[in-house]
Amino acid sequence: MIVFLWLLLVVGCDDSSTDRTASSPCRADAPPVQLASKLDDDDGDGNPIDENFPIINDEDDDIADHAWIEDRSGTYHLFFHGENLYYPNQIEHYTTRDFQSLDYIGVALTVNLGAWDSDALWAPHVVEHDGTYFMFYTGVAESGVDAIQRIGLATSTDLVTWTRTPVNRCPGTSGDGCIYECDEPWTTWGDAGGSFNHQCRDPFVMWDADAQRWLMFATAKSVNQFGAVTVASASDLSDWTGEGFIDATRRLANGVGAQTTGGQAENPFVVTNDGLHFLLFTDWEDPQDSVSVANPRTIAQYATSPSLSIDTSGSADWSYRGYLPDTGVNAIEVVELGHHPRWLMSQSISNESSCDHDGHRRELRLKCILWGDGFSFRTSNAIFREGVTRRVTLPTAIEAR
Repeated sequence: MIVFLWLLLVVGCDDSSTDRTASSPCRADAPPVQLASKLDDDDGDGNPIDENFPIINDEDDDIADHAWIEDRSGTYHLFFHGENLYYPNQIEHYTTRDFQSLDYIGVALTVNLGAWDSDALWAPHVVEHDGTYFMFYTGVAESGVDAIQRIGLATSTDLVTWTRTPVNRCPGTSGDGCIYECDEPWTTWGDAGGSFNHQCRDPFVMWDADAQRWLMFATAKSVNQFGAVTVASASDLSDWTGEGFIDATRRLANGVGAQTTGGQAENPFVVTNDGLHFLLFTDWEDPQDSVSVANPRTIAQYATSPSLSIDTSGSADWSYRGYLPDTGVNAIEVVELGHHPRWLMSQSISNESSCDHDGHRRELRLKCILWGDGFSFRTSNAIFREGVTRRVTLPTAIEAR
């Protein structure tokens, strides 16, 4: 469905070269657009910005794993789990109409004590279907190496009041909303013992028009002991069945390029351009990130496929392609604007290799995607011009036909 809206917003791109040297990865020809959340003084010392992560993390609205969704009025809603002083136990809600600043709305969802999602909530993703908004999120019980992660679902008609869907499809658990656990033969989810075996997080949901089904991409621990993107399908957004995994996101000794290093693929997001599907993900265990080397590569990487085909042997249509153009960011999301597509990449500023890290850690930085030939693309700083009205077409969230 296409809706027509009048917006006081024009999005443009700085279209100059993104070439950079090892000593200077930063762009100087256009200012970056950065979105910051509110500050909170968790430790009560009167200074809300005395962060020394992870010992002190006062900015409990730091933005990491996040999701964007547009409502029917043209307002964009941002959801993310707040990184508070201890465990992120709630999902925060902000809005914007101009991508220049964020307005705080409140807490969208918090933990359900005594239930399957009693200890933490992570990584929301929101889609709209038939007038209802569906929020998929990670629910966590326990913590540390014994944490048990599952996928939950809450719904809303106004993006403000959220209710866990009244089902539980996770054996041995209580509480509404549990719709999927990554207990599949290609994961370690069902294995007894072992560190972090019960990984099942970071849901991304999209409509597969060719196969007339919904797909959910998520993070799991592969049987080769490295993180991988696992995929499930459903016809109704609630009852999910495992379909397989994507080998191109795993660490493999015979892999391509940096696929032979790292080993923790997470934050999957799929964007489609000119018939090609781009699976963006973060591999924060890549040994050339800022923890290990002086001049790091980016930890955000991607794979592509001409189809949304998934199978239990690794989904060979998906090919590992390497790194995103920007260093020091993770938890990538993409927003498409306009009838002549304007693609915004929303990046969480993650580590010191980002040129915008100082003073902006865990803010969002917006970039334009500039598509190239085949599977290539680059990014540039987004330029927003206010006060100019034009008619644009904006697609709603993907709908089943």
